[in-house]
Amino acid sequence: MARVAFFAPPSAGHVNPTLGLAAELRDRGHHVTYATTADFAERVGEVSSAVVTYTEQFAGDFRSFRFTGRSLVDAMSASLAETAALMPVLDKAFTDRPDVVVYDNAAWWGRLLAAQWRVPSVQVSPMLMSNADWSMSERYTKLNPLQPRLWAFLLRLGGFLKSTGTGVTPKQLLTGDGAARRVVFIPREFQYRGDSFDDTYRFVGPCLYERKFLGSWQRPHERGPLLLVTLGTIYNQQPQFFRTCMDACAGLGGHVVIAVGDGVDLAALGTPPPNVELRRFVAQLHVLRHADLFVTHAGMGSTMEALYHGVPMLAVPQMAEEQANADRIAEVGAGRVLDPAGLTAATLRTEIDRMLADVAVRDRARQLRDAIRAAGGAAAAADCVEAFVPATVTSSQEGPR
Repeated sequence: MARVAFFAPPSAGHVNPTLGLAAELRDRGHHVTYATTADFAERVGEVSSAVVTYTEQFAGDFRSFRFTGRSLVDAMSASLAETAALMPVLDKAFTDRPDVVVYDNAAWWGRLLAAQWRVPSVQVSPMLMSNADWSMSERYTKLNPLQPRLWAFLLRLGGFLKSTGTGVTPKQLLTGDGAARRVVFIPREFQYRGDSFDDTYRFVGPCLYERKFLGSWQRPHERGPLLLVTLGTIYNQQPQFFRTCMDACAGLGGHVVIAVGDGVDLAALGTPPPNVELRRFVAQLHVLRHADLFVTHAGMGSTMEALYHGVPMLAVPQMAEEQANADRIAEVGAGRVLDPAGLTAATLRTEIDRMLADVAVRDRARQLRDAIRAAGGAAAAADCVEAFVPATVTSSQEGPR
């Protein structure tokens, strides 16, 4: 049995994709300790042997970040401050050093703690990757390299990394360079220029896990199409969008599930049409098993869950990273992209009707479903982690022959 430590930023888009991997490692007999905040302790507790809880110190307001220009520097500055605050706290909490560390690419503290502890580590990523052939910065993140605030941040980052004595450089921390293995929770077929990434990357697809804290969901008996609508957990403060969706789906028939999250007052949305089920949260995986169409913000977690079930998408991205995901959905033929600006009920209804009648997009979504399931998921990701368990730990498990 190996001791495995997990580190991820405390947000659904980063924690949820790791749950299936943590559960797989635990079920294989490893001792999994997951470090997170109280808000996520329940869900990681479902898949871990132990939970280390901490309090965020410099989290920043990620609902205000759009990951372009100034807000990207703000996000990186918040991550640096949080890393500096967390490292001594987590170093003290892990009195029994792990044998291997699994860290989300945005959890800088995970990589640095592994280096400080001199234990092997595996980087995991729930998002599109960048290399010399394709990068988010080419089109989606407009960052002025001459911006004084950027250079001030890089100076702070360099000084902090030097103080840790880990030998990790700013470029390595920001890009993931130098990681022995990068496990990516998307299939290679969905990655832009997927064939250009070397064998340090392992594209395993989503590592899905039934999130019990969301409860269950049963499909009603209504005939007709089933639609799911959501904007995820961060950029969901869009009451007008949800009203537009209700109006567009009135008279559609079938059943429509709209999950608004915690950013909207349900009562203020008014009375939904009879065929619309309005909720704050829903067991998304349960709905997607039956869905004919997903109207989504195109967060990568939701995108992968939809494709795992072969569900076509109408993507309504709210920020830069989601725009990149949405464009890729359209490029691979699994859906279409809608501009949220000026979206009307009539326009949305036309697109819904068009998508429900599109056999080609439905077939393509199912082809991607098959590719995702062939990528290996949690089992393949766990194999990658186990490959970095030190031989001394493995031999001690085997015992004398």
